[in-house]
Amino acid sequence: MSQEKIAILVDSCSDVPADVLEAADMALMPMNVIFRDRAYEDRVTITPTEFYRRQANEKATTASPTGKHIMEALERIQESGYTHVIAVCISAALSGTYQETQLLAADTDLTVHVINTRSVGIGSGFAAIYAAQLRDAGKSFDEIVAEVERVTAQTKVFFYVPSLKYLQAGGRIGKVAGMAGTLLNVKPIISCDEEGIYYPIAKVRGTKRTLGKLLDLVNDAIGTAKRVNVAVCDGADPDLRERVLTALKAAHPNVLDWYAGDVSPALGVHTGPGLIGVGVQVLD
Repeated sequence: MSQEKIAILVDSCSDVPADVLEAADMALMPMNVIFRDRAYEDRVTITPTEFYRRQANEKATTASPTGKHIMEALERIQESGYTHVIAVCISAALSGTYQETQLLAADTDLTVHVINTRSVGIGSGFAAIYAAQLRDAGKSFDEIVAEVERVTAQTKVFFYVPSLKYLQAGGRIGKVAGMAGTLLNVKPIISCDEEGIYYPIAKVRGTKRTLGKLLDLVNDAIGTAKRVNVAVCDGADPDLRERVLTALKAAHPNVLDWYAGDVSPALGVHTGPGLIGVGVQVLD
């Protein structure tokens, strides 16, 4: 019988819904959200609700989890009797968390595999959710790593972003820069490319048409998949999230699991309020 005890460690920008995070006993690496008064730990000392309220009047910046916070998380995991860790990080092209976690994990006695999801938000969080499900199903560490890496490569994320100004201000605009300020009332839908860099997958004029295009992109990503999970997350617009979720559920009654949640403060710094993110996890 395997003596492996496997923990799941996830960074806060992966937007794992709070109830799922708690139920799976995942450990969190909080990004830092910095307002003028102080630095806050994403989802720990500042909630999404409080963040978006303050963002309306105050400028915020972000920083990757400090080495101290990552090491503390790994130490707590080891002290709890875990022997192995699957650490899930948003795209290494967008954050230094992946590299930092790899470096610090090497200084522990734990067996750690760090996943560069090349995605962000729930597109990344799906890897942590799936890893927890496989662990609870009794899969070995090596089996989980191989399966999560396989499925992560075919997981998609799409973001409806009402305004590009936050991406521009934060310097995280990636391959979206070429369209900034060039078209009136264009609402981009952003995804992550194979390298994990933001790029505009669609440019549509007007909110209504943009949301229609978002649903089309999700439909295409699901395609003829036999087993698929879908999640919808929002940045301070739960009503719009529910509208999108309702429309998707009506169009795809055979989806295995549906998830809903909010967009983390650290991600919201770069996207602003009103964001809708949709993750599509194709299992097979």
